[in-house]
Parts: sequence; C-alpha cells; structure tokens
Amino acid sequence: MSLPVFNSEMYIKPNYSINQATEMVGKTIDSVKIGFQEVSSKVHQTEMLVIVFTDGTQLAISTGSNVGNVMSKIERDKGKALKAGDFHVDLDLTWQR
Repeated sequence: MSLPVFNSEMYIKPNYSINQATEMVGKTIDSVKIGFQEVSSKVHQTEMLVIVFTDGTQLAISTGSNVGNVMSKIERDKGKALKAGDFHVDLDLTWQR
C-alpha cells in the first residue's frame, strides 16, 4: 500500500498544531497508546493516539472536524447546498513535556 500524497496547492499555516510534529525529529519512541478520546455528547467520536518518547515527553494526536458548522447549516435548511469540500478534518497535536 502506498502512502497518501501531499496536496501541493494547499499549505499548512503557522498556527496549525500539526507544525508541532517536527519536534519528534531525533526522539526515540518508547510506546504508543491508542483509543478514543473522552468527549462530550455534543462532539463527534474522536480517535487518538499518544506517542511516549524515551525522554519522558508525550505527544497526543487526535482528530477534529468542522462537523458542528456543517450541522448548523443543515439545521438552517442549507444542507442541500453542502458539498464534500465543505467538510474538514484535522489533526490536533498536544505535547506533554
């Protein structure tokens, strides 16, 4: 199976948490934990993983989306105008140092 390909027409902005991933360079992984994030009933199911490094730092990676915005459009009877491109999913990175 081949890896997904980066979209060269889209750019990661400096404020995106995915930029923190570069802090993993040179670290050694001790363990990886996987599961689902505890969320309120108003939020979609969220997969997550925590990478534990040998220096004691940990990186949590979870998913986020704009599903709340999409639901709002549906509730205002604008659902028929929705396109696949209106849905967004992102990765949320959180470090514990």
